[in-house]
Amino acid sequence: MFEALRTWVAGTGVKQSALVLPTVLKAAIMVQHSSLDQAICDALVLIRATAGGDLALQAEQARKCLTKAMMDAPDAPQQALAHIAAADEHLEYGELMEARTLLTAARGFLPGRRAAVAARA
Repeated sequence: MFEALRTWVAGTGVKQSALVLPTVLKAAIMVQHSSLDQAICDALVLIRATAGGDLALQAEQARKCLTKAMMDAPDAPQQALAHIAAADEHLEYGELMEARTLLTAARGFLPGRRAAVAARA
């Protein structure tokens, strides 16, 4: 892993090559948070208010998905975790729009991510 970064940094000044290790650590943190981001996106897809689905079942699946992701990323930003926990409470009572709003806001607190959610296909 470090070899690829050394090759990428080859030919740069000493000061720039000294920044390799923090970049690697930041990338490792981003990977862990991207799984939380993916779980949020999956939950947002599950709780779309579309006709024909059992919304209570979808809300329960979203809650399970979010719970697992939160357990896997305990070092995520506290604001993101607080928003996800609040969204979970709203999902418990079937308040889908409130939960969607909180989950979208939670994505904004993850490093390297914007709060925008991809449009429907």
